[in-house]
Amino acid sequence: AVFFVVIMIPFLILTVYAPATNTADLSILLHSDEDVGCAGGWRNLLTVLYWNFSGIDSASTSAGEVVRPGYNYPRGLLACVFIVLATYMLPLLAVTVVNKPPYGSWEDGSFASIAKAQGGRWLAGLVAVAGIIGNAGMHVAEMFEDAWQLHGMAEVKLVPRIFSYRHPYFQTPWTCIGVQIVIISLLQAFDFQVIVCIDNFFSVIGVLLELIAFIHLRFTRADMVRPYKIPLSNIMVTAALMPVLCLGVVVAIASLSGSIVPLSINLGGLLFGVLGALVAMHRYEDLRYTPKGHHSQIVRTMAHHVAAEEQKQPLSPEESTSAANTPEGSSIFLSSAAVVATSSK
Repeated sequence: AVFFVVIMIPFLILTVYAPATNTADLSILLHSDEDVGCAGGWRNLLTVLYWNFSGIDSASTSAGEVVRPGYNYPRGLLACVFIVLATYMLPLLAVTVVNKPPYGSWEDGSFASIAKAQGGRWLAGLVAVAGIIGNAGMHVAEMFEDAWQLHGMAEVKLVPRIFSYRHPYFQTPWTCIGVQIVIISLLQAFDFQVIVCIDNFFSVIGVLLELIAFIHLRFTRADMVRPYKIPLSNIMVTAALMPVLCLGVVVAIASLSGSIVPLSINLGGLLFGVLGALVAMHRYEDLRYTPKGHHSQIVRTMAHHVAAEEQKQPLSPEESTSAANTPEGSSIFLSSAAVVATSSK
């Protein structure tokens, strides 16, 4: 809560201060850059919008530690969407209509220089501090999610066993965190737009996988124990997700249409992941799709999750890690297996 207030205050000041102390020109909002082109403009818009709103799925990793997830998650996610929209739209609208400095000169990380032009060094300093705290928060949240996802995959043998190791005292998946630090360090060598393309591609592919598995499990595992179930019929849920799936495909294609560097990394990483999954499923028989009615360890964990929720008792770290990480509360293992089973039918 403290970090949220610290991040919001500078941008609220900028939103009010900029148009109040300068002449606003609303007609500039209708201006279009002909040099970008229609296709390029929409591609950039979709990729940036996805980047700005990505990371919300990080909350699913801690679902096993949330009291009343069926009540708290929908409200928290809805509030998050509106807050993110407001923090981007309101300051951008305010400084765009003032257009000082001209928006054509804006680059990545220009918010501090814009704040300096509007209010001086004090406002630029506040915006810079808010940006540092915000980026640190996103980094920690994403590392938390990815580390425990990789750890959970190691527990069900989707990745090497070394990723299942935990710190003997803190119980953190230190090997998974170390791998992420190495990857992040390597990405520092690339331009920000290249990083956006790489991040968006693998992120949206994962989201599409989860959504497809979600729909598949709604139809094939209707009786599976879930901490929370969307109160809509299967047909209505599928219809509601179709625009999301289509936009996800567009973002994935847009992430491949940049320079040769992100294209090579994205296709190489995708090929490596598919081949790795096929090898893992061929090597371990228990990774294949669980027949309906078979009570696997993950299903039993889900049942315990619901029982613990009803009694308001926290899960153990092992059970929390194995708990659901897809919208329906199923694990990554079940999501991946469901998609494989769907493609084989």
